[in-house]
Amino acid sequence: MIQRHTVRLASRYTRAWSVRPTSPRPHGTFVRARRRTSAMATADRRVRVAVVGGGAAGLAAAKELRAEGHTPVVFEQGTHVGGVWVYDPRVESDDVTGTDPSRAKVHGSMYASLRTNLPREVMGYPSFPFTKVFAGDDRRFCGHGEVRAYLAAYAEHHTLTEHINTSTEVVKAEPIHGSSSEKDSAAEDSRWGPRWRVHTRRVGASPDSIQTDTFDAVVVCNGHYSEPRTPTYPGSDAWPGVQTHSHNYRTPDDTFAGKKIVVLGAMASGEDLSREIATVASEVVLAARGFDPTAEKNDFPIESYPANAKLKPGIVELIPESSGVKFEDGSVESGVDVILYATGYKYAFPFLDVESDEDENEIVSAEDNCVSPLYKHVFSPSLAPSLSFIGLPWKVVPFPQFEVQGRWIAKALSGSAELPGRDVMSKASEAFEKSLETRAVAKRHAHRMGEAQFEYNDELAHLCGSPPLGTWRAEMYRATGVRKRSEPRTYRDGPTPWSDADAREAARREASSCGFEVDPARDEVEVGVA
Repeated sequence: MIQRHTVRLASRYTRAWSVRPTSPRPHGTFVRARRRTSAMATADRRVRVAVVGGGAAGLAAAKELRAEGHTPVVFEQGTHVGGVWVYDPRVESDDVTGTDPSRAKVHGSMYASLRTNLPREVMGYPSFPFTKVFAGDDRRFCGHGEVRAYLAAYAEHHTLTEHINTSTEVVKAEPIHGSSSEKDSAAEDSRWGPRWRVHTRRVGASPDSIQTDTFDAVVVCNGHYSEPRTPTYPGSDAWPGVQTHSHNYRTPDDTFAGKKIVVLGAMASGEDLSREIATVASEVVLAARGFDPTAEKNDFPIESYPANAKLKPGIVELIPESSGVKFEDGSVESGVDVILYATGYKYAFPFLDVESDEDENEIVSAEDNCVSPLYKHVFSPSLAPSLSFIGLPWKVVPFPQFEVQGRWIAKALSGSAELPGRDVMSKASEAFEKSLETRAVAKRHAHRMGEAQFEYNDELAHLCGSPPLGTWRAEMYRATGVRKRSEPRTYRDGPTPWSDADAREAARREASSCGFEVDPARDEVEVGVA
């Protein structure tokens, strides 16, 4: 059996909400679901499930598995729950590009100044609204410390800590087919997928100190923000300047001060970091594939960028002789000191051992960041429901989606939400991947959702027999996007009244109707204060 190492949460992170008695609710009002015991559940099958990762996705999985009567065992390699939201000042100093598989890895990618790019209300789990202050940061777009405290409080509120093993890494998870110890094992595999042998090790322990246990299912929740996706170009190996990945960025330190910097990648982190680095650098060039600085309309107003910043399309070549960078439009910037690659991350599941010589359909790959084959971004068709994934979609509001995905998995494992046949799931997965080609969507964007996330969430909720999430969530998400594109420097701090004021009020009403306290948030802060 696996030795238990339950997480201990500091009191400042674990203030559980006080729940007030509430009056009868009007018809149609959202009601927070009570935790279901196995006696209350509607299906008979109850199983033991290994959950890989104790971040936001792993916590949601554990909560939903418990609600369905299952027994989750969460393995978290960090010392605390929270995953990517646990700030770690360390960087991978031996390989700042994150390309050497033998490097001493640091899981965290959080930079010190990070604030959420979505309001706290829409970020919150449906079962535990984020309308209360947990660590003293009352801004709507709060810092990472506030989110970490919220996640710790979520774990305590749902009594999850007893199921969490911290400082424990999963070394290997392998399916067990045709176990002779189980009656009708072939039929069991056909209906429920195989059982799993999971090998774990305490972080820092000797390589041979492996502990092994068996589970009925594995839910993969290890995130996708720790394995840098770093491009290479002609001239990369001989280029004399510093090349690093945003995974190893924490503060605008001496690496950037007074220097000429190229930041490649204009998604959320690239935008944030280019603006922050511009406060200390002599010049910043923000580059992004296909970007056209001369276009009449871009994602963000040109005038919103710092005076010492310029915009360029993607990189095509590095020029060692002049420490130069050549861009897609043929222009060259010489004398560049640092290239910061804000180019995203790879999906990686090094612990999964699912390849089979007998059945190639069991292979789950992550080629070009497309995890395949998967049914609705969650289930491996040939191994479902005993192998599933939470948190693969991106450009989404993650926490609410994690709970819906976790609920679907929990109900599929109990039998109360039956999955279609394996052939049907395989064909659906193939059809989805073919649709990417038809729609000219790059394979690496297979899990990018954006606006499609809301229909997807509602579909999964329907499959679970649950009501859809409140419509205010989509309204708040859209209003925030509009505000961010028009005022990228200040959208987190207003202007007030907020453009999503109605959605915000609906969020507060929903929290109050479920018996949760609602703290007033600080609406106005001085622009530029982080």
